[in-house]
Amino acid sequence: FVGIPMMLIYAALLSIPDEILEAGEIDGITGISAFWKIKLPLILPSIGIISILTFVGNFNAFDLIYAAQGALAGPDFSTDILGTFMYRTFFGFQLQLGDPYLGSAIASAMFAIILVGVCIYLFGIQTRMRRYQL
Repeated sequence: FVGIPMMLIYAALLSIPDEILEAGEIDGITGISAFWKIKLPLILPSIGIISILTFVGNFNAFDLIYAAQGALAGPDFSTDILGTFMYRTFFGFQLQLGDPYLGSAIASAMFAIILVGVCIYLFGIQTRMRRYQL
């Protein structure tokens, strides 16, 4: 899951106007300091959105693991994630009976983890935006 985020970050870097970089060069900012002081702050919102999409996408990797390893998620649960654990718990597997209540609790925990991650990101972005609007 590296290709699409790399393309999006590259597109964000290409969208930086040349005038801003030229103004930085006139002020004496060159090389790596131009990246840290000009480019990175301008692409930070894109990096944030890409991070959130990757974070949420990692919770949706159930299909890859289930197709490759099955519901047991590899030898001795080595590739087990919350999605395969929820599936195995909710629907049952082999001789194990399913428990819809425990499966729903695992799905709710997944939702809460994603919600907390997104809220932390949004709180950070809103705080930063308010700081720059003043």
